[in-house]
Amino acid sequence: MKILFVNHSSHLSGATISCLNIMTRLGEDFEPVFATKEYGPVIEDLRKKDIPAYIVENKGFMGTKYIREILKILKSEKIDLLHLNTLTPFCKYAGLAGYLRKLPIVWIVRENPLISRSRRLRFWLEAIATKIIFVDSDTKEKLLRGKNYDADVIHNGVDVELFKPFKSSFLFEKFDINGGTKLIGYIGMITERKGLEYLIKSLPLIKEHSDNFKLILIGGYKSNDENYFLEIKNLIKELSLEEDIYFTGLLPDVIEALNSLDIVVLPSLEERCSRSLLESLSCAKAVVATRVGGNPEIVEDGINGFLVEPKNERQIAEAILRLLEDGELRRRMGIEGRLKAEKIFNMKNHMIKMTTLYHEVSGR
Repeated sequence: MKILFVNHSSHLSGATISCLNIMTRLGEDFEPVFATKEYGPVIEDLRKKDIPAYIVENKGFMGTKYIREILKILKSEKIDLLHLNTLTPFCKYAGLAGYLRKLPIVWIVRENPLISRSRRLRFWLEAIATKIIFVDSDTKEKLLRGKNYDADVIHNGVDVELFKPFKSSFLFEKFDINGGTKLIGYIGMITERKGLEYLIKSLPLIKEHSDNFKLILIGGYKSNDENYFLEIKNLIKELSLEEDIYFTGLLPDVIEALNSLDIVVLPSLEERCSRSLLESLSCAKAVVATRVGGNPEIVEDGINGFLVEPKNERQIAEAILRLLEDGELRRRMGIEGRLKAEKIFNMKNHMIKMTTLYHEVSGR
């Protein structure tokens, strides 16, 4: 079966990585093809793996050029099924092309269901998708609002053989940090919806009780987030935290960095099925995350981590302090997280669900 995977971006964000994980693990029964609207690192990665990758740059009037170009790809590549990886206008136009070709369409929804774009595109989900897949139950409930669409929930998967716990000194060596220091980490893009300012504001509260820690911010930022990045840098300076916080920038491989950490914090204002949380659980890290979106489906409060309210630096500080001061609690939560990753979010199980779905919607 030949599948065209369509993603609005080819940069290393959570949605793109999820798409890449599926394409490169499909097995012999499937042939993946990729289409996006912009050049990015995923394009070269796919081409090295001999997976065809197309860039469709020109939208044209009302998306007509997008549709025409996707139609050409569908025809020339003899595509059997369309996988739309994000709820975005680019995927909508690709979906219209697939609909015109009478192809089965699987549409994945991994965006904030409350923003206007998601509500506008809800009509097209119902109109052209053969099957709608949500990456978390919260998104499904809030976007569909009880309507009886043909929709299921399939959480993102994590490769538990790749993301596994081991001792690493990567961050200690990179920043010349004393080996006895506890490392708190954030992993993700530096963008406003991640709520990093509240994590940073929690540090002075933590320092009232303990100063044996450093915060490592792992991830880069896009050009349209440069102002937010500068705001974060200014906040760090205002709070005199320059000696306590390190930026790694975008890392092509986070496994060594992740295994250098003691605690992972995700202070998001909005989140779906967070890849950084799944990878942290798989590496047996205790986590602190906000009680938003799909986070409570990953983090069980008091079991494999702590859930806190968004925009609440005091709750973030209290949760981090409990973990900093109690090594046995960190260890126990890490074990519980690893067990959940193996049982619920294992990539092997995820791929069985996805490939079964492809066969079902194509009638094979």
